[in-house]
Amino acid sequence: MEINFCPRCAHPLEDRALFGRVRRACPSCRYIFFIDPKVACGALIERGAAVLLIRRAVDPKKGYWALPAGFMEADEGPIAATMRECREETGLTIRVTGLFGVYTLSGDPDKKGVIVLYRAVPESGKEMPGDDASEVRFFKSNELPQNLAFASTRRVLFRWCVEQADR
Repeated sequence: MEINFCPRCAHPLEDRALFGRVRRACPSCRYIFFIDPKVACGALIERGAAVLLIRRAVDPKKGYWALPAGFMEADEGPIAATMRECREETGLTIRVTGLFGVYTLSGDPDKKGVIVLYRAVPESGKEMPGDDASEVRFFKSNELPQNLAFASTRRVLFRWCVEQADR
């Protein structure tokens, strides 16, 4: 992302060595532009020995399977974002039962960041695709689809399958 003018005072920015790397900075008001990562939140929703996946209805990776997830808004916390995204994409209200892990986002070069992934169970609602999902389905570990959307989804499901085998 290239930013050329200061968002505070509109002065042209310059490249400066600051805090261990070259950053865009304003010589007038001393504003420093930091490229901050995006934060996504999602859930590994379990029902018995099965996990819920959505088939993506939009790019990136349209038609591929992923965990229900999306970007956190500035006015919500990660659990609230997870619950909202799951309701929007799956029709389900979930109960978060714990943190599953934090992973690097991958798959879309324009969206650098992390995904905070919670373990959850369905509480109410009916499984229905919504928002950017075309299908919602629970899979057992031996039924998982091969066309998974993102490397982070593959890493999470690999760990989940190992957990299932240990049970």
